[in-house]
Amino acid sequence: MSDPVCLNSEIESKPSGILLEPFFAPKSVAIIGASAKPGNQGGRIVESLRAQGFRGRITTVHPQGIPFPGCEAVVRIEDLPEETDLAIAAVSSLQVLKIIQPLAEKGIHNLIVISGGFAETSTEGRKLQNELQKSSQQWQVRMIGPNCLGTFSAPDRFNSFFLSQKEVQLPGCGSIAFISQSGAFLSAVLDQLARRGLGVHRAISFGNRIDLGECEAIEAFAADPAVKVIGIYLESVQDGRRFFESARRITPNKPIVICKGGRTEKGNRAIQAHSASLAGSYSVFQAACKQAGVLEVEGLSELVNALQVLSLQPPSKGNRVLIASNGGGMGVLLTDLCEQNGCLAEEPPVALQQELKEILPAYYSFKNPVDLTGSGTNEQCALALDKLLNRDLYDCLLLVILSGTEGINADIAPRLRSILPPQFPVVLGAYGKDMYQKLCATFQKEGIPVFPTGEEAAWAINLLVKSRNQKKTRKNISAKNATFYDPLPLIHSLDTARETLDEMQMKQKLSECGVQTPERHFTKNREDLTELVNKVKFPIILKVIGKNILHKTELKGIRPDLYDEKELISAWEDLNRNWPNQIWAEEQMPPGLDLMVGVYRDNEFGSVLLFGTGGKYLEVYNDIERFLLPADEDEIQETILRTQAGKIIAGVRGEEPLDINKLSAFIHLIQEWIGKETRLLSLDFNPIRLYANSLVVLDAKMTTKIIPGGDKP
Repeated sequence: MSDPVCLNSEIESKPSGILLEPFFAPKSVAIIGASAKPGNQGGRIVESLRAQGFRGRITTVHPQGIPFPGCEAVVRIEDLPEETDLAIAAVSSLQVLKIIQPLAEKGIHNLIVISGGFAETSTEGRKLQNELQKSSQQWQVRMIGPNCLGTFSAPDRFNSFFLSQKEVQLPGCGSIAFISQSGAFLSAVLDQLARRGLGVHRAISFGNRIDLGECEAIEAFAADPAVKVIGIYLESVQDGRRFFESARRITPNKPIVICKGGRTEKGNRAIQAHSASLAGSYSVFQAACKQAGVLEVEGLSELVNALQVLSLQPPSKGNRVLIASNGGGMGVLLTDLCEQNGCLAEEPPVALQQELKEILPAYYSFKNPVDLTGSGTNEQCALALDKLLNRDLYDCLLLVILSGTEGINADIAPRLRSILPPQFPVVLGAYGKDMYQKLCATFQKEGIPVFPTGEEAAWAINLLVKSRNQKKTRKNISAKNATFYDPLPLIHSLDTARETLDEMQMKQKLSECGVQTPERHFTKNREDLTELVNKVKFPIILKVIGKNILHKTELKGIRPDLYDEKELISAWEDLNRNWPNQIWAEEQMPPGLDLMVGVYRDNEFGSVLLFGTGGKYLEVYNDIERFLLPADEDEIQETILRTQAGKIIAGVRGEEPLDINKLSAFIHLIQEWIGKETRLLSLDFNPIRLYANSLVVLDAKMTTKIIPGGDKP
């Protein structure tokens, strides 16, 4: 028997593109469990490969050893031909466990497990899946699945799906790559793309994903020059940080579009029964996608529309859109849709409008939207667009053609392509009886996407405008030194493995860094109060402080707005009855803008920043932005300004702007703290109060990881 540790040690270090190549373009494939019995999944996979025109060798493995026409057949894995690149398992879950070692000993290290019956079914199934994962790692067999459809490669004529092409229409060669956790979703996407005449390069479904998944796939497709756009359907993320970092590198050069399942509590429960995974926080996932430049869409229709337009058109260089139609009312509606999503539908210069009126009917409107009415012809439309589009007035074109007239029709497609400036995005919407079918084939030959409604076309134009923001080069983040604050006192701020700092201890650390905090004093008895009134100006605020007291307001452990000694003593005595030796007095700061800054370690994505409107109505305002750390100063300030609070900070109604530089420096300091202190789970500062020239931390709390046994983390 072979020693598993002596098998190919280079498997783990292969780049993703090389690693996945045998799964998409094998020269020889073994189908384990294939028989001619009706409904047999292995047999259906053989039929799929033959229908696809697979040019490699197909060998079936089955105890009966009955060959399919044109295929070899063996009874045992040990009898497989040498140099078999890929095995596909379509056997019971228990049998899957028995094939790993024989495959490895035969030198076959690539396996697709179609079979279900693992963690998606039961506790016993999860145990089986854990055993399968352990065995595949021990024998260095790289795996897609279990509980999946596998892979599809149009140029390599490879298709591991057990679906009949009578059931699902598969696309020809193209520039789209698709990654899906769900086989059903993948088949629906491919079917829709095929029906629209759009081609696909490669696609993968990974199901329960105990080994290879979305990260390897996006890295492989990013390196593949045949892929122009990557589409993804995910229910959970295998390695959030790797996904984020990979996507962040890819999106400046290649768009990624994602549809996320399991965004609600019930949707998450459904995931567990479907692909045996748990979705993390959807809000953090959204933040990661936004930050990495991934375009998130809602549902199957939007996803297919996005893949269509991004595979055929370049991103828009700006947000200036020209809208043209042969129906005025439709142009008005589409102008609203574009403007509501950040596009600008500005009028051309009056002189240009006048020039057009002199050569075209005066009752046409050239204000944007351009209305050629039902009388417009192909020649007139082309002439108007040529004049409007070649003067650097617009960045993209939304053209909508309505049926009912013969004037503007499919014959305009090649003429339109010839007058467009280089790399100029255009999208077409078609309305009316058979109009979509008539225009679709002709325009898509010219690389112009056609949609059956103007609303979908407007959505597609807005996506091209949105995708322009992803084209900017993203810097590798190297932490800048905070301008105002010194992070040195935060290093080793937790001295023992079981220590957590309370609010006042945290404020002391922040004060040592140069952060402004209110003047504060511990009050053990009434004598301390007498001394206090000579040290701290009224108004004063009393707080109950303790390492286990995280929500003082709910506990009624806070007394603000104390304006004289009598009020102070009364409030102190009231608090002291329930919390003796835990009462602190603080200077109450003047009004300002209350903000919330928090950071915590997410299980999937690592350290996450939260910023927004703070105070006791934090949940009511729901003005929170999330951002994965580390972040540089520019990214921090961009995050701040995306919030409603950010608009106030920038200055509104003639008010003086607030101190955004100190705020961004404080956020930078907090990311340094959680970055250097590995025991920190979260830091929460709510509120901090921002003024025109200062920032004051009013409240602070932390949670930490306790390390049993030992004084040091």
